[in-house]
Amino acid sequence: MNTPATPQSPLRMVMLITLPIVGILLAIIIALVMRKPHDNARVTVVVTDGQPGLDVNTGAILDATVTDQPVLPRVGYRYKVFVDDESDDRSSGIAKIGGRATFIPGARRGQTAIVDVTRVRDRAVDAIMVKVLSEVALPPKVLRPAFVPQPGDSAAHVMPGAEMDVVITEASERNPDTEGVAKVSGLVVFVRGATQIGERVNVRITERREKMAFAMLTGKPAGTEPLPAATPDRPAYVPPPGDPVVVGAEMDVQITEASEKNPDTEGVARIGGLVVFVKGVTAIGERVNVRIVERRPKSAFAEPTGKPAGAAPLASQGTTGDILRRAFTPKAGDPAGHVIAGAEMDVVITEASQQRPGQEGVAKVAGLVVFVDGATTIGERVNVRITARRERMAFAELTGKPAGTEPLPAAAPSAPPPPPRPYVPPADDATAFIVPGAVISATISEASEKNPETEGVARVAGLVVSVKGATTIGETVNVRITERRRSMALGEKTTDAVTAHPAD
Repeated sequence: MNTPATPQSPLRMVMLITLPIVGILLAIIIALVMRKPHDNARVTVVVTDGQPGLDVNTGAILDATVTDQPVLPRVGYRYKVFVDDESDDRSSGIAKIGGRATFIPGARRGQTAIVDVTRVRDRAVDAIMVKVLSEVALPPKVLRPAFVPQPGDSAAHVMPGAEMDVVITEASERNPDTEGVAKVSGLVVFVRGATQIGERVNVRITERREKMAFAMLTGKPAGTEPLPAATPDRPAYVPPPGDPVVVGAEMDVQITEASEKNPDTEGVARIGGLVVFVKGVTAIGERVNVRIVERRPKSAFAEPTGKPAGAAPLASQGTTGDILRRAFTPKAGDPAGHVIAGAEMDVVITEASQQRPGQEGVAKVAGLVVFVDGATTIGERVNVRITARRERMAFAELTGKPAGTEPLPAAAPSAPPPPPRPYVPPADDATAFIVPGAVISATISEASEKNPETEGVARVAGLVVSVKGATTIGETVNVRITERRRSMALGEKTTDAVTAHPAD
């Protein structure tokens, strides 16, 4: 039998409809509460290099405005900072993070901001602006007193308001995308808006300091006449006598490294520890003949001569690595005093080199031996340039110039060496009685190594005495002393009576 269905009450129907709707609304509310935004809009995970304690950036904002709790600046971290200064070119605001100046492009004095650190240097930090939190008006920045050029300043004309043409020679290290660097009479000038190397522009000086100036483009076309040469702001350096690296000297060098400042236009060579910047040669390992155009105490500047490089060992490849310290200075009266590094002269090859017979010959100049690289024909007369001078020898290379035909100067005869001073033994010396002219008694104890057939050796009071004419071991003979030295004496066998005895 079928039971009739009981009709549902209106209240039950309302409940069945309302409860699901309420559940959905509660779920939406809970989701919205869980998704409530925090102060940090985004959490970024950045792993940094070797920074214990904070090796992972969790996205937290580190407060750098609290001076009693300094924080360290780290790449990829976010900081709250107060901008209290501005850069010299006014393009960046400066804040402090952990005591280091932090440059923030576009920031202004008085701003409290959120920044991200992009680079940490030894003394400065670079950062980018994320958000300005607040801004207050600070008192005007105290301006530094205007620079007044001193008498003799070669860049005295580079003052605010002055207009002139300059050539951009390099990019600015701090702002390479917005400014270039020029030199005016040795003064560094930062030019805003000119970044193309080699470009000539007309500028107006906006600020001058002791060692630098700041300028902006005038918009006027640059001229074409040559720019005035810079007045030298330092006295010319004079190398010590014998130093081969002098202005005008030509020599072979080998490029060992790239120039840090101008790697695309010059290379670096070393001559005995001296750094030489070679214009126009950048290939590492290339050997080139150069002419020195400028010399300073610790560096020199050179340009290629266009002549082919030789094959002789370079001075910079020596074992000591410092030819400057070994530079030879001829003494007064040296007949070869003119044979010094850089000098050019004719020589005649008189013999082959024993060490390098196929590559160099030997000449004599005023009695001095000169090794000439590239000249091996005996009797050939060649024009050479001295590359290095030492006390008893010199080294030279061919200049490529034709040798002359006039007679070479004869070497001045050197004075005979002075005779050696006779040795006089002190009075308390046990061998003081052994002096030239004295006749002593001695027993031959061994044969002479140098002349065993004509002389023997005796020992008297510990002194070695070579006796000419006595060769029989064990024979006792009278000996007349002919020469006395500190550690030995020379004598000859005699029949004369003994005249000198050891002191009692």
